[in-house]
Amino acid sequence: MKIDKILATWVHVPIPYERQHVSDFGRVASFDSVIVKVEADTGLVGWGEAKAGVGSASSAHGLAAIINRDYAPLLVGQDRRDVSRLWDVMYNTPREGYALDRGHVLPQLGRRGLSISAIAGVDLALWDLLGKSLGAPVWRLLGGRRAERMPAYASGGWADEAHIGEQLQSYVVLAGRQSASARAGRREVSGGRRVRGDSRPPRARDHGRRVVRAPLRARVARRRGPP
Repeated sequence: MKIDKILATWVHVPIPYERQHVSDFGRVASFDSVIVKVEADTGLVGWGEAKAGVGSASSAHGLAAIINRDYAPLLVGQDRRDVSRLWDVMYNTPREGYALDRGHVLPQLGRRGLSISAIAGVDLALWDLLGKSLGAPVWRLLGGRRAERMPAYASGGWADEAHIGEQLQSYVVLAGRQSASARAGRREVSGGRRVRGDSRPPRARDHGRRVVRAPLRARVARRRGPP
């Protein structure tokens, strides 16, 4: 029932130039993630993941070090089933005892950014470990499902004015998405499917609508063909 070992590993995967994604955050030249492995004394293993930057491209050495050097020593030997309490241990240490006694958080310095991402990676692994030990999916442990099926959408719309229609249309053609979240308002693509705008500042959203409304309608109309 105890945690025997915790190991965080930075995985760096270069992306070929022709497949690199470009957005307002810049060009994403690699996929970077920290894979968290939590091993119980029974040999059972739980897996989690943490990221250090938007777009999945970043130096994640520091993130892995936080888990391996700060959190792992705190959790080894603890009961792996106490997922919520172990979250408090990571968040509040070294004042975890005071936090539990007083009923409110007393976080250690710097409990934002990479520290929270590191906690999340370990937390995911602990839930995975608990689910495996009980023979149940994590969604069941968290209260069960609300519906048999849920709609999916693709997020994008980073192309320029000349190519945004083609990019959004590709989500429908290639993936069969019912809707897509883009930078510029709500648009209709083939089959009457929608393109939804995301939460940008109102001024930016209005500007985006003016920029792409006419070109996007024209491109979608050409793709849909005559009525």
